[in-house]
Amino acid sequence: MFKISLITLFISFQCFGNLVEFPKLYTRAEMKRLSKTEFKQILDEAGAALPLKQNYPPQKPGEVAFIHHEWKDAGAALHEIAQIIKINKSHTSKGLAFLKRCAMNKNILTEFAAICLTHYSVFYKVYKKVKINKRDFPQEVINLSSFIVD
Repeated sequence: MFKISLITLFISFQCFGNLVEFPKLYTRAEMKRLSKTEFKQILDEAGAALPLKQNYPPQKPGEVAFIHHEWKDAGAALHEIAQIIKINKSHTSKGLAFLKRCAMNKNILTEFAAICLTHYSVFYKVYKKVKINKRDFPQEVINLSSFIVD
């Protein structure tokens, strides 16, 4: 009886204890078939998930670093956009425009703007065959993503 109670308790924690929403993962075939409306929705959701500096003030010296769980959604959304741009060429220009706006936005946490700039610079080089103009972006974002941009 004790084992059954323990197993039931364990299963209920496994099922209901983790309330984190899993992001939609698209297969390559689904990415190729994404409509403009669906891609716009993905961009809108990603834009809404990006953490703003005003909501996350800088840490004080000596304070223990803390990673917020909602940041994973923003990171996953940016990665998803990069994958879609790579696979579905019809969404490249809209995806690049989103990543550029994200990288230039001084209200977004620098770490996420740097992720946007990294993706933007890689795909811009691939599709436009030229390097980005670094002066278009905040210096702190350039510094954080400089290993890719150069």
